[in-house]
Amino acid sequence: MKRKDYQPIYDNTFRHPHRRRRRWLIGLLILVVLVAGAFGWEQWQQHQRAQLATYPVRGVTLNQDSGYVDFQQLSQKSAFVYLQATSGATYTDDDFSDNYSRCQGADIKVGVAHTFSFTSTAAQQYAHFKDTVGQGTGTLPIRVSVSYYDQYNNNNSGMASQGQKLKRLVTLLNNGYQQGVIIFANQTVMTQFVDPVLPNQAKWSAGGKLKSHGREVKFIEYNANGSLSQSNQSQPVSRSVFNGSKQDWESFIK
Repeated sequence: MKRKDYQPIYDNTFRHPHRRRRRWLIGLLILVVLVAGAFGWEQWQQHQRAQLATYPVRGVTLNQDSGYVDFQQLSQKSAFVYLQATSGATYTDDDFSDNYSRCQGADIKVGVAHTFSFTSTAAQQYAHFKDTVGQGTGTLPIRVSVSYYDQYNNNNSGMASQGQKLKRLVTLLNNGYQQGVIIFANQTVMTQFVDPVLPNQAKWSAGGKLKSHGREVKFIEYNANGSLSQSNQSQPVSRSVFNGSKQDWESFIK
């Protein structure tokens, strides 16, 4: 007959309370982390709101991922809107034409945006932009967005010629539209790639913090993954501010 394995009566008495105590401590630790995270998030939100209060002129950038936007509603809270139009020599934003048509008549300043490509010429990009937008460029400076991708970065020995291509594109846009051009890029790209060829160009700080910027920085993107709430729906937008007072804004848009 198989011998039964009898455990001391005090085994469960001492072992299981230890397990319960460990679970309780883990639960308490998780609760503390959640509370601290929520407090930290609220503190950051308050700091962001306080910084935003010093930039009274605000706006958004829209592309095809933003969906349908009511521009009359948008104009109640935003002073400007930029519409993504083209990228490189072939890509066109699906919603650009519709967005541009519908924003007419709304009390909001409008600009259009092109994304610079390292793989097509300045002439090709300008021709595509012109074919897409025609004279529908709004009244704000045309925005050219620049960012590194693939092998196109500061370690590429051919970036000097790419810089000349960007300079040529800016010249073509300036001569063709006579409304100015502003370069949208993060601090790294601006310093390494843009400034050497366009040192006096108007700038738009991408992914920038709401801090002190030089006067050459006209706009600051402070939330690339922002949202816009309309008709109980949340739509993705990029949020930016004009780097100046309302009086500065009035001078800028004249």
